[in-house]
Formats: sequence, C-alpha cells, structure tokens
Amino acid sequence: MSSSTVLNDEEWLKLLKYVAESYTDVTLSRGFTYFKQGQVVSLNITDARLVQAKVNGSDSYRVSLNLNKLKDGSCTCPVHSTCKHQAAVMMELADRLGYPATQIMNAKMQLKRAASLPTSVSAILQLATISVLEWHSVLDQFTSPVTPTYDHGVYVQELRSQLRRLNNYAIPFSDQDRAFFNLHQELFLQRKIQEQKAQSSTGYFTSSATYKIYDDILSLLKEHASQFVHPESSERLETTFAYLRGQMTQQQGHSYHDFGVYSALWTEWIAEDETAAKSYATREIEAIKQDTQDNDKLTPSLSAAKAYLLLILSKPKEAWAALEDGPSFKETPAYFFIAFFDYLQNTLQWEELVNWLNKTLIFFNNPRTRELDTYATYWQKAIAHLPEAEELMWKTFEQLLPRSYYLIEDVLYKQGKWKAWLEMQIVLGHDPLFHRVSVLQPIEKEAPQLLLPYYHQAVNHYVGLKNRQDYKAAVRLLKRLEKVYKKMKQPGHWDTFLAGFVERHSRLRALQEELRKGKLLG
Repeated sequence: MSSSTVLNDEEWLKLLKYVAESYTDVTLSRGFTYFKQGQVVSLNITDARLVQAKVNGSDSYRVSLNLNKLKDGSCTCPVHSTCKHQAAVMMELADRLGYPATQIMNAKMQLKRAASLPTSVSAILQLATISVLEWHSVLDQFTSPVTPTYDHGVYVQELRSQLRRLNNYAIPFSDQDRAFFNLHQELFLQRKIQEQKAQSSTGYFTSSATYKIYDDILSLLKEHASQFVHPESSERLETTFAYLRGQMTQQQGHSYHDFGVYSALWTEWIAEDETAAKSYATREIEAIKQDTQDNDKLTPSLSAAKAYLLLILSKPKEAWAALEDGPSFKETPAYFFIAFFDYLQNTLQWEELVNWLNKTLIFFNNPRTRELDTYATYWQKAIAHLPEAEELMWKTFEQLLPRSYYLIEDVLYKQGKWKAWLEMQIVLGHDPLFHRVSVLQPIEKEAPQLLLPYYHQAVNHYVGLKNRQDYKAAVRLLKRLEKVYKKMKQPGHWDTFLAGFVERHSRLRALQEELRKGKLLG
C-alpha cells in the first residue's frame, strides 16, 4: 500500500487535529520518548487502513488504530485509549510515511502554523512556471511547520522529510527544470542552516550539517551537469547565478559555501560549453558590480566571485587584484584558494598556477596539516609539467619551516633524491629503526652505498647508550647493514668491519651476548 493511499496531506491535518483535541502534552511527550527509544517493535497496515502495532513498556501492549475513525483506536494497557503507546504508534507511522513525528508531539502549534501559512495545491503545481526566487518562497511556506532544533542535523532531516512530500504532486517539470528544482531544494536547505547559524553560536552539529549539504550540492552538480548547462536551461542558469549572488551579498565573515557552489557551477559550464560560459562571464561581472553598488557592500564571497570570473576570462592579474581589494583579504582561510588552483590546473595553466601558489604562501603557513598537504600536492603537479619551477618550490617550502619539514621529506622521497632525504633523516634525529623496512628498500635497491653512513651512525649511537635494550637495537641494525653490504657485493668489507667492531667492543659482555644471539658471532 503506498503512503499516499494510507495518508494524504488532508488526512494528516485531520490526524493532527484529533491528537490536539484528545491528547495531553504529558502523554505526547511520553509517547515521543517511546518512539525515539524504538519501543514500537512492530507495525502493520491493512488495506482497510487499520494499523496493528506492538509496543514494549512495563509490559508488551497491542495497539490498534483505525485511520478512518481515529476515535476507535485502542490499547491493551490499563489506560485503553489516548495513551502514550498509541501516541508512539502514531509517531512511528508518521515517520514511516515521511511526515515529521515531532509534528504530532506539537500538534496544536503545527495546526496554528498550517492555518496561518497554507500552501495551496495550485501553488505547488505552478512550480514549473514560476521563477527561482519564487521557488524559495514556496519552499519557505511549505516547510513552515518544521521547527528549528539545536541539532541542525535533525532540523535538516525534518526539512528533507517535509520536502519529500512534494513528490506526491504531479508537477509538470521538464528534465532541465527538475534538475534545477532539485538543486534549489539543496540550496534552500543550505540557506536555512545559514539563517540558524546567524541566530545562534556555531557548534559541531551546525558545521556537520552545513558541510553535508555542501557535499550533496557538489555531487548533484557533477551528476546532472549536462542538464544545468543545457541550451534550454539558460534562463534557469542565469537566475540561479543571480540567487547565489544574492546569498553572497548577505554573507557574514569568511564563509564560502555559496561561492563554492557558484564556482562549481561555472566549472561544469566551462567543461560543457566554454564558449558560451566565457561569453556570459562578462555580463556576470557587470551584474556583480551592480549588486555591490545597490547594496553598498562588497563581501569576501562577491570579491571571490568576481576574481573567479576574471580568471575564466584569462585575466589572472586582474583576478588577483580583485581578491586583494576585497574586505579582510589578509584573513582569508587557506582552503578558499583551492577553487582557483583547481581552475588553473584543469585549464593546464601551469605557469600561472606556480604564480598563485607562490602568492598564497603566507595563507598556508598555519597549523592545519591537511591544508599544507593540499598546497604541496598542487606544487608537485605543477613542477611535473614545469620542471624549471622546482627551485621556487623548494624556496617556498623553506619559508614554511618548521611546519614544512615533513613536506620536504615527503617530496624528496617521492622524487628519489635519496642523499638529501637521508641527510634530512639525520638532521631530524631519525635512525633506520624509525622507518618500516619497506621505506628503505628502494634505497637499498637503487643506491645502497648511501645507507652506509646512516646505518653506521645509528649503530654507534645505540652501542654508546650501553644498556641491554639498545644493544639489541644495535644488533638489529647490524643485521640490516650486512644485507646492504651484500647488496653492494662487498662481503669482504662487511667481514672487515664486523671483526673490527667486535674487537673494539670486546669488553661489553652484554653486547657480545646479543651479537651471538643474533648469530653475528660464532
């Protein structure tokens, strides 16, 4: 039986009215607790719209609901009707059918809101013919019964649940309009969370919900790129840009999710139809200028949007100037520049990428290791195509010291610059036992002679500590050193070294014992 057959929107309002008239707030609160704890262990619906359920409490109770005659509901508990068990079953039923269970707990309030802000069926069916901004007005009205919560993740879930009910209506969307409407539902959720952030302090639940929506939007753009940039979608595309500009105009601080969507949409358009995208970019820059004049406010996001468009138009110097002229540019977070790096990389502008990496150095000189890793990755991609820029890369990494030690180490290893890499290990105080055996294997294969001073120094260090545990470490190193000499096909040199080593340390009985245990002495 489909959800629309079991319960439609009109019948949902009747259910809320019955609950508001028949149940106390205390009973509904207790029922909500049962629902959240999963105490409704079974629920079945017959074709006659009879609901049979089992609820665990102090005992196991059987609940019956008649969706045609709600007052005929019953429960095997001592209260028999309008009890917390029946309330829990109604909430479980609502949740399964895509209606927010919280609306049953707050039935009186929901009925007042529904009465004051009705969304007519005709308004919903006209969604295919109205503008993007009008879409958002309808979505605001349609989701008005959903109450914001402290946990913004839960708030988003309830908004999504409400929005899914739009699927019950046969809205005559074209394929392109359907794609844009789905996108704007996600943008609507992003806006609702931003509005909540502005009214309260930002916590983990807010950030988590925000990034989840943002990731969903980017996935949607990639999956349906051809629909968004289809020639028949030009009006929706332009009005979507206008909507995003409006959001960026209202931006507070360095929050770049709207700019992220904006730049991603341009990226997909350029990939599909570069000529059309570049042709429209000039008009879009003028629109940004007009927006800032009308609102007398240039936000960091709008500066970023203008810079991104100038980059599309092959004006990198003007693009950088647009960023610098933006408000609080020096406070820009490092991750913000990734969109620009990606564009330069995707368009194979390696010299310009090197230039931007050099200019943004100061922004990546922060404790966030992941951002520094990303920065280094772009450098390595750039010098793979522009080897002459390698010297500048090393100078850049040197300016990031001491935070960039691990970056320099990693790049030297990837490039197979074994001598410099080993020297760095010594400077950092690392000995061969610091690494997994597999790390040193490529060096043993390609340049084993470089490992000799590394091993010898480490052996002398452990022997000099003069305790049993360090003698064991020295022996492990000696056994690996023996393999290096064999790799170099110099067994005679090994025998000479070992004989001298044993003789020098003949008075260290514990060391001699460990050498015998390691089968280095007969």
